[in-house]
Amino acid sequence: MKKVLILTAAIGGGHNATSNAIKEFANLYRQDYEVEIVDILEYIRPVLSKIAGKSYEINAKNFPDIYGWIYELNNASDGKLTKNNLSLFNSKVREMMEEHEPQHVICVHPVAIRSVVKTREKYHLDFSITVLMTDYDYHETWLDVEVDRFIVSSPFMKYKLMADGIPDFKIKSTGIPTALSVNKKTSASDARKSLGLKDKTTVLAMGGSFGAGKLKKLMAGLAQSDENIQMVFIAGKNKRTQRQLEKYSKELEKDIRIEGFTDKVSLYMDAADFLITKPGGLTITEALIKRIPLIISKPIPGQEEENAIYLQNKGIAVRLNRENEIGIVLKDLMQDKERIQYIKKMQEKYSKPDAAKDLFLLLDGIK
Repeated sequence: MKKVLILTAAIGGGHNATSNAIKEFANLYRQDYEVEIVDILEYIRPVLSKIAGKSYEINAKNFPDIYGWIYELNNASDGKLTKNNLSLFNSKVREMMEEHEPQHVICVHPVAIRSVVKTREKYHLDFSITVLMTDYDYHETWLDVEVDRFIVSSPFMKYKLMADGIPDFKIKSTGIPTALSVNKKTSASDARKSLGLKDKTTVLAMGGSFGAGKLKKLMAGLAQSDENIQMVFIAGKNKRTQRQLEKYSKELEKDIRIEGFTDKVSLYMDAADFLITKPGGLTITEALIKRIPLIISKPIPGQEEENAIYLQNKGIAVRLNRENEIGIVLKDLMQDKERIQYIKKMQEKYSKPDAAKDLFLLLDGIK
């Protein structure tokens, strides 16, 4: 039995979701591996995890420009502002490694990388270190030449890593693992029936795990559309946004469904013809596999902005700059069937539905 230790951090929802997807795949298909997930900040000091997670949520939701400024400042300093933040806790990281005795450590958040590398070196520990990047571009904090393997979402990221001095043989563009349910495609009509929706053109709008973004303005813009559509809004864990949407939807004579946090996102994606979302790495990955035409709304400066640029450069998504124009943007897209087909074709080309399977082949030394 080979042991894999995944180091994550509860900063945003994507890192934990990716970790759970890897563990889910192993439990079902790779029982020769034992996968454990540890929030490194929670392990070192629980208060660190709470502060880091809440700070990210507050800044991303309420002060995105400040968050973007800090992101770029850290990027410009080669990530030095963040890379060594856990150096005082190397003995705690050593304790973690001795407790779990992994053959492979996978870092799905950059906060863990430098400390794990230094701990392995200082205490002469024997495990491989894989960095699995969870977006479609990367920040300097992800980089460490002493890492054994980098897993990225696209050839673009591979070429960029090579330009940053990472050897070609260390980089694999096998993608970001997703939950097994994402690969299970239900027809749109069956998905709508299962969810109790009408069988007509469906627009799904999401604001990420904590419901960021101006979903009420999007609802107002869509309500002005003369297209025969129904809307589904998923507010995530943001109860305040959910209540606002529920109250406002009652004023509109439209077919609207409001959801909070739900475990049926995959089914809602199957039911949808279009997805309006902030470009978080995991949401993008799932949409590509599902082949849903994407409309990107107001990315957070930093990794989401970089994700948006990637999607636009590849012709995978349409960008929305003003929420009140969503009805116009949607109408333009709905009337352009060739563009919709092109978007779906590009999504199929750049999706990585076998990312979890390929990850374990890499750990096997086969791929």
